[in-house]
Amino acid sequence: MVLEAKDAMSVVATLSTIALLLTGIQICMKIRRQGNTTNVSIFPFLASDISCVIWLKYGILKEDTALIIVNAAGVILQSIYILIFYIHDFEKVAVHRKLSFAGLFIFPVLIYIKFFVDDIGTALGHLGLIGCCCSVVMYGSPLSTLADVIRTQSTASMAFPLSLANFLVALEWAVYGHIITDNFVKIPNIIGALLGFFQVMLFYCYSGSPSTGNQPVGQVRNV
Repeated sequence: MVLEAKDAMSVVATLSTIALLLTGIQICMKIRRQGNTTNVSIFPFLASDISCVIWLKYGILKEDTALIIVNAAGVILQSIYILIFYIHDFEKVAVHRKLSFAGLFIFPVLIYIKFFVDDIGTALGHLGLIGCCCSVVMYGSPLSTLADVIRTQSTASMAFPLSLANFLVALEWAVYGHIITDNFVKIPNIIGALLGFFQVMLFYCYSGSPSTGNQPVGQVRNV
């Protein structure tokens, strides 16, 4: 019964997350239509890509098929989104700087895990902690406009579909983490589900009905 629940939840969580990742196509189409990256930030793409790399390595070490599939898909899709952003951005120096910061974060982590940690348990522990931080940041990223929401009493700067999807996906992965008894998967997604629920509630507190907003969608990828 436990095995069946694990398999069912892994399929549901994986498909839901990939569907969420694919919504990034929408913002890329917007970039291509307007021919530039005005009002679009590379940060969500970049941060999500970093998170996927961390969790992909974690999944490989743990030999968890669900984590491997969903984060491999995330790395591929987010890298494509970053490439599209780069092609259409006129300020290449700024993009180079952000890409360099991302590289300075991710490569030392991977090198450390590969060459300086002999015990898999220790490697999983360190990667899990880093992944937890990345996941919480990703789930909370829509709240970067919280000050504006409270000041204007409007959720126009947020996207209801993204907030709702983040809540549901986080809840699914939290359940999956509970089933496989992995706190590194469960705890950040419980936090993510709470953050997602809070974001959804903002729409009913300040708008009375869901607003589509202008927040880029499909940028969050956590496990």
